[in-house]
Amino acid sequence: MKALVTANLSSEALSRLEDEHGFDVDYAPIAERDTRLPEDEFIDRLQGVEILIVGYEGVSERVLDATEDLQIIACARGGPDANVDIQAATEHGIPVLYAPGRNAISVADFTWGMILSVGRQIAHAHHLLHTGTYTGDPVSDAASGGEREDVTWGVAQDSPYANLKGPELRDKTLGIIGMGAIGQEVATRAQGFGVDLLGYDPYVDTEGMADHTVEKADLETLLEESDFVTVHCPVTESTRGLLGSDEFAAMKESAFFINTARGAIIDQDALVESLQNGGIRGAALDVYDKEPLPEDHPLLKLDNTVTTPHLAGAAEEVVDHHSQMILDDIEALFNGSQPVHIADDAVLEDFSFTRKH
Repeated sequence: MKALVTANLSSEALSRLEDEHGFDVDYAPIAERDTRLPEDEFIDRLQGVEILIVGYEGVSERVLDATEDLQIIACARGGPDANVDIQAATEHGIPVLYAPGRNAISVADFTWGMILSVGRQIAHAHHLLHTGTYTGDPVSDAASGGEREDVTWGVAQDSPYANLKGPELRDKTLGIIGMGAIGQEVATRAQGFGVDLLGYDPYVDTEGMADHTVEKADLETLLEESDFVTVHCPVTESTRGLLGSDEFAAMKESAFFINTARGAIIDQDALVESLQNGGIRGAALDVYDKEPLPEDHPLLKLDNTVTTPHLAGAAEEVVDHHSQMILDDIEALFNGSQPVHIADDAVLEDFSFTRKH
């Protein structure tokens, strides 16, 4: 029996495939390559393969038509439709497993890092210090009148203390757009900061938000009342371009905007204009409408914006999370049981895994 793994997978998961289930595993993780496998090479490596655990390669109808032995596709992502043709897989009788929420903890942690970084100007202060704005000759004791050393960096006009102030979080309002696994993890972490929470999600009822003390709100109310707005919804037809000029204009001038979801959810040009013109106070962005950002992008010239290169889901433990989720569901299919995370469960009516080799 053969398996092809192009996703990053934990050693424990590989051992389960090889030692417990007897698969000959072709392991080609994306972390050890410069790019995705070219489609023709991908097809060649799929010959005789019964299980594919894929990360970012495109599993198109052409690929599926060229793979006679493939029985299970497992995508190590929260949204397999980004690179797997779900309809074509269903037509071929192949179940598509995936790993929703695998990086929920990672993204939620990162989101709070972004909130603090932009709100308290941590990233900007770091940049200014490293580029020489606030370096100089050390002063051991700026006051010399008390029994201990006083402030040595300065608190007067044009000092970092004066120029880099930001708001405390207590009693502020955080608006969460998208109350799925990540949004709920963000809400859980909010409790220690003493913030009020508003949540917008047409697919989650108020009762589902109760454990996180989130008040359900429509999008307009959330934007108008929040001091921080953070986005955690997937890209769908209803969310693509969800936030544009009108939405940013509805926010407080003192508000901060955070996006660790997807760049396609917002009109990036409208956000840049709002940041440039004082429509909102600042933004922290991990995702963009085009990646990577070109070096002359206007976002990189804004002092009120924190920018990171799509890192929110990059915690070290994420591979362990999706590996366990995927292997548990693959084993469920081996046993004729219902997998927990499957994109096309209708295919299971006629599905039975067959050990061909």
